[in-house]
Amino acid sequence: MKSIFWGPVSLSIAGALLVAGCGGGGRNNGNFVEGTDVPLSATTSSAGALAFIKQVVASTDETSEPQRLGNAVLGTSDSDDPDPGI
Repeated sequence: MKSIFWGPVSLSIAGALLVAGCGGGGRNNGNFVEGTDVPLSATTSSAGALAFIKQVVASTDETSEPQRLGNAVLGTSDSDDPDPGI
């Protein structure tokens, strides 16, 4: 039985992972307002907007990337009950 020389195999796997990890680049896959980091759900309802704001506040730290808001307009409502969690 022949043994496999693991150097080229591991190098090939590492290269494939590197290429796969660098692909795409953008987060606008149809779930975000074009050119922003704002999810579409945040623009269609006040509950979606509040969920987005809570997620931003919970994940913000000194080293995080700034959020791209662009011209996105968050959803509002005159009839929804206030969120008791805030």
